[in-house]
Amino acid sequence: MSETTVRKPTGRKSDPLTAILAEVRGGARATPDLPAHLVGGKYPDSASNIYHQRGADWREINWARASQGRLGVDGLAVQVAFAAFGGRTPAEIREGLVQLASLAVAAIEQIDREEP
Repeated sequence: MSETTVRKPTGRKSDPLTAILAEVRGGARATPDLPAHLVGGKYPDSASNIYHQRGADWREINWARASQGRLGVDGLAVQVAFAAFGGRTPAEIREGLVQLASLAVAAIEQIDREEP
């Protein structure tokens, strides 16, 4: 005679972050190979400088929006993206991209919480 194992419910809900990261992982795996250069164009050093300045510009825009109670995730995402590619080294760019990914995941969590 064999015994049947019955699993007891743990009462824990699944972590929404786990589902989001699985979705992101699937999207990353489906993304074709990326270009070899982190910052492209004819003058990538100039582009990095421009991105760095645009990130600073968006920091000011977001400060003004926040002071008026109108800060949005859109402005934060643009600021962080420009700042990321305004990094001077691959490590700085990576750090900025991690911040951008973190912001994106947090925004997805917010959207998912607000859906009925």
